[in-house]
Amino acid sequence: MGRIDRQPNAGPRRSFRPALAALASALVPGLGQLIAGRRRRGFVLLGIAAAATVPALWLVLARPLTIATWSVQPAALRWLLVANGMALAFRVFAAADAYLAAGGAAVGKSSLLGVGGLVGLGTAAILVVPHAIAGYYDVVEYDLITTVFRPTPTTTTVTTTTVTTTQAPIAAGTTATTAPTTTAAPTTTTTTIPVRLWDGTERLNILLLGGDAGPGRRGVRTDTVILASFDPDSGDAALFSVPRNMARVPVPENLDIWECDCFPDIINALWKYGTDNPGRFPGEAPPGALALKLAIGELTGLDIHHYALVNLQGFVELVDALGGIDITVPARVYDPVYPHEDGSVELIDIQPGEYHMDGHLALAYARARRTSDDYSRMGRQRCVLQAVASQADPVRVIRSFPDIANAIKNNVTTDIPLERLPDLIELLPKLDADTIVSVRFVPPVYTGPRTPEGYNTPDVAVIRSHVATVVELPAAEAIAALRLEDTDEACS
Repeated sequence: MGRIDRQPNAGPRRSFRPALAALASALVPGLGQLIAGRRRRGFVLLGIAAAATVPALWLVLARPLTIATWSVQPAALRWLLVANGMALAFRVFAAADAYLAAGGAAVGKSSLLGVGGLVGLGTAAILVVPHAIAGYYDVVEYDLITTVFRPTPTTTTVTTTTVTTTQAPIAAGTTATTAPTTTAAPTTTTTTIPVRLWDGTERLNILLLGGDAGPGRRGVRTDTVILASFDPDSGDAALFSVPRNMARVPVPENLDIWECDCFPDIINALWKYGTDNPGRFPGEAPPGALALKLAIGELTGLDIHHYALVNLQGFVELVDALGGIDITVPARVYDPVYPHEDGSVELIDIQPGEYHMDGHLALAYARARRTSDDYSRMGRQRCVLQAVASQADPVRVIRSFPDIANAIKNNVTTDIPLERLPDLIELLPKLDADTIVSVRFVPPVYTGPRTPEGYNTPDVAVIRSHVATVVELPAAEAIAALRLEDTDEACS
């Protein structure tokens, strides 16, 4: 009788080995080829992977600020998306090649339903999921920065008129009696306008506005007006808070709108006035924003470079996206008819203590004033802003980034140029939320006589003097010189 040689269990072992090789190369391109015995190809793929991975890891670990600045540049985001696709294609090729090198082409269909099939599904997930997440974050970031921030025009077209005078030929022996012929020909030239970058700016001043636009409200009232001023070199920062009910805030004389050279109403109505009278505030920024930038600049003696406006719902969504914030409430906040952001009213009663607040409660804490006053509310707003800034750690931001981006995109308007975002990113590591100088223009130090309606007017000379002290001295010295309250202690 003839003898047939058999190799027990060769089928299962053979079906599992290609899947294992593919998984190995999905994790580390080239490793699966080494398992399959294709040493030369494996080392080539390992070299290619190392050449791409090592510089990327070095950038992430040693130069995270570079990665952050790239994340706010549209061109860099497009290239990162391309690089992400190329990395996925390379890993797919390495995994497929390892699978075939280990004999995957000879594996039967039934074996794919066993252990090898499960390993194959895991391999597919390892290949696709990280690249899909990275691509999604890339697209979200690109959409955010190109929606909220606008590029600065770098060229302008100027049309000029060139006048050419010609004289008709004069026949010999005659005297000219006709006037010369004048021809006007328009010519068009293109002039390059340099984009203003960080260099040369002694202080960066951004007007932060909180608007109450929403259901049942006409127009925007800026109930929060805070001027944020930054020193690009030292990282010192200051917040100057203007009460919403401060009246007769000065405006530049060349506006020639009011005899007093001031806005006669309270400051939170100026945005709406500018919006209703756009011809008085021409410019690229919205008329309401430009009106406020001019007024707050005149009040403080500083040039206001940019503004950012967030509405009520945007603040709620932002805090919720961060997972809430921890707030210490030193005194009861009570408002029986607090205006909810959806247009309804509700009872707010926040007792002293430690709280982890969601967006709605944090907004109510910062906004309620029924049984207190605007000046107490300004202090609470300062504490809420500090909590958001200090508790928005990178892990929370990355984890919740799509929600944060959506909240900003739908609820924030600004005139900060897209090209200037890298400069702002480079400033962030220098900032210390616990040493920000905070000045509130409240009575009696910063106010003058009241209006007939009972509103405080600003003492412009004192305000400008104290602002100059803050921007000229280091943060600690300014706090001591003006005997300011320590923000960290006040909010604890």
